[in-house]
Amino acid sequence: MFILSDGSDLKGVHRVLDIKYIKVLRLFMRVNGIWPDEYVGDTPTKWTPLRRYLTLFCSTMCYITGQLYLKENIGEINFFDLGQTYITVLMTFVSVSRHLMIYRKSYKEISRFFVTEVHLFNWKDDSEYAMEIHLLVHKISNFFVMYLHGMMFIGVFMFNLTPLYNNYSNDAFTNRLHGNATLEHAVYYSLPFDYTTQIPGYIGVFIYNWFMSFVCCINFCAGDIYMSILVFHIWGHMKILINNLEEFPKPSGVKSFTNIKRNAIQTVLYNEDEKQQVIKRLRELVKHHCLIIKSIRIMSSAFGYVLFVYLGFHQVCGCILLLECSSLEPSTLTRFALLTAMIFQQLIQISVIFEQLGIMAEKLTIAVYNLPWECMELRNRRIVHIMLRQSQLPLRFKALNMIEVGGETMVKILKTSISYFLMLQTFATKN
Repeated sequence: MFILSDGSDLKGVHRVLDIKYIKVLRLFMRVNGIWPDEYVGDTPTKWTPLRRYLTLFCSTMCYITGQLYLKENIGEINFFDLGQTYITVLMTFVSVSRHLMIYRKSYKEISRFFVTEVHLFNWKDDSEYAMEIHLLVHKISNFFVMYLHGMMFIGVFMFNLTPLYNNYSNDAFTNRLHGNATLEHAVYYSLPFDYTTQIPGYIGVFIYNWFMSFVCCINFCAGDIYMSILVFHIWGHMKILINNLEEFPKPSGVKSFTNIKRNAIQTVLYNEDEKQQVIKRLRELVKHHCLIIKSIRIMSSAFGYVLFVYLGFHQVCGCILLLECSSLEPSTLTRFALLTAMIFQQLIQISVIFEQLGIMAEKLTIAVYNLPWECMELRNRRIVHIMLRQSQLPLRFKALNMIEVGGETMVKILKTSISYFLMLQTFATKN
């Protein structure tokens, strides 16, 4: 039951960084050195720069040598066998793009802003409803972190153990001595030594593939988790803001409606004591709304290019994975079926999560309009009018301000992937 939480794990927690799921996320992101220690109040270890540069160097070399392998073997190996390398090269490219986030000023800014202001732990004492939403988002985030990290381990083990099992079941370790077999790998590179028939080279690449699989999966999964948690908390802020708008105090007097002329309405206004409370509440609402807008703006700057690359990866990689699985060979399905399911799951979950921002934005507009603005004096009506105009601006997240991240884009990518898959399957069959 480690992936589930009833909120009891928050007892004794006095800061955001001590929350369980934050600790788990930080632990894995520190493996690659992409956790922004110095910007969220943590003390970086002396090994942080080394891990950061080492994993970036290894990922870059993995991408370059994979590209060279493709160049050398196009036309020499059939498309089904070469498709595995296309997938790994694309995944490595996405991994490198995410690793470079740590050097962006906006990434450091959103990390600090998230821990110090956005996280609902900082707002839990504002009201009973804020505490309720804080616990709800905490449970969702805890489950999300534990679940995806579990899937990451399963994916890495299945991806690397499958070729090892194939080598063993085909007796490739023995047959290679007679020149009748080559040793299978999870990832192939263009290297100056033989690693398909010689045991020393095989062991070196085998270990390197395990290491790069963890590095790549951490960049994929931890990156998705980090962005998703940010969205969860922004969604929680929007829920709290909408609730505060809906519970906005009404005038103490009884409203009376009199038809003096057609469409004319007489309304009871707030009294002098209530006006001060109204001004205070409106300022709090505007401030909270500005916090939400600022959070999305900084997120767009920090993760815009990352999501742009990510959506492009899904567009290309999805059809290749479907093509690999279409052979229906047990060895191929063992390796690629789970990977295909995880890749499509990540696309769907990240799209659905970001889609919630757009859904909540529509509810926010309605909540602002339903404020008792007709009972306010002119200056407060102007504040409500400005807030209404601001709430009508789309809060949907866009990758590089071009591609909207959400359900519509997800459906388009899935449809296009299936279309390209059918085209590639016809091309591969003919060849």
